[in-house]
Amino acid sequence: MGKNAINRRKFLGTAALGAVGTGMSISLPGTGEASHSRAGRIVKRTLGRTGLEIPVVSFGVMNSDSPDLINQALDMGVTHLDTAHVYLRGNSERVIGEVLEKRGDRDRVYIATKMRLARDREKHVYTRKGSDREPPATAESLYKQLDLSLKRLRTDYIDILYLHSIYSPAMVTYEPLMNAMVKVKKEGKARFIGTTTHHDEPDVVRATADAGIYDVVLTAYNYVQENKEEVKKAIDYAADKGLGIIAMKTQGGRRLQERSEFEIDHKAALKWVLENENVCTSIPGITTYEQLEMDFSIMENLMLSMQEKYNLEQAARLRGKLYCQNCRTCIPTCPNGVQIPNLMRAYMYAKAYGNLIQARTAIAELNQDQGLQICRRCPSCSASCRTGIDIGTRINTLIEDELYTA
Repeated sequence: MGKNAINRRKFLGTAALGAVGTGMSISLPGTGEASHSRAGRIVKRTLGRTGLEIPVVSFGVMNSDSPDLINQALDMGVTHLDTAHVYLRGNSERVIGEVLEKRGDRDRVYIATKMRLARDREKHVYTRKGSDREPPATAESLYKQLDLSLKRLRTDYIDILYLHSIYSPAMVTYEPLMNAMVKVKKEGKARFIGTTTHHDEPDVVRATADAGIYDVVLTAYNYVQENKEEVKKAIDYAADKGLGIIAMKTQGGRRLQERSEFEIDHKAALKWVLENENVCTSIPGITTYEQLEMDFSIMENLMLSMQEKYNLEQAARLRGKLYCQNCRTCIPTCPNGVQIPNLMRAYMYAKAYGNLIQARTAIAELNQDQGLQICRRCPSCSASCRTGIDIGTRINTLIEDELYTA
């Protein structure tokens, strides 16, 4: 366990979660009598037209391949595990498959996984020019990745299958992959299909709703986003169309937020997201028992206090925030045209989540003339961020950690 993890025995001895406030759907987890005593009452919401009833806190299994942690989450009442074909080079899916097979819990747990295929990062469209890291954007590539994911997960179906990291409405409606996703659903290899996005979220969410084939959208949504009001409007629009809404990046880089007079905790950031009742569930990345307990404990009271609201509002205005808005206005400020948002994402993985594998993957996605190799040869960084992120320092950290060697 990491240095922030609490002792497992101490964790298992913590008090059960209390009852939640009025106006929320409350039900008990169906994972056995012992689980009830640990988990207490669970707040659930319905995932749009899928009809799935899911606790408002799910498990983003991006940065952990610990069977014990996954088992504990399931014992507490988690019923939705979110992973991806590429997470931890496939080990995330493997461990989930092993845990569920040993528990005999496959029919009680909803698995979501994601397929990322090649795209042109400048034009924001899919491309058939693939690589070892990103296969060409073809139906054949999607089927091949899905078959491997099913094998790792030790199952013959996925509950939610996503096209991952969508940059634009054009990617949402890319016909070869739309047809492939419909086929996968028709064949029963995926119960429901959707898209994920942390770029141009409002337009991508709306395009997903309008496409007519998708059931779920997984979007970045947090109190730090400059476009959070537009994201909220898009979420409400999609929910009205029957889509299930799941939120990611919910803490908005909170783990990396510079110190300030405003004390912002993870729970406040997570509650802010769930104040929108059109958000069915969240998938915070969990790597320790302490984080699991903390995230799940918000169901004691989902209401933000006045002080929490004030602190969130003030923190969202701070310059130097480490949550990259992915606006890409920094790229023209770099004389070499480096794809800086990818490097900021790599920094987030490395320093916020301790996930060096995903950090290296984010760096390796870039062509050598657009990535960290160019930065290594640059005597000083002149790139600038309009919200105050110290780009040069963060890039130097990636270089010092030798993440470019992947």
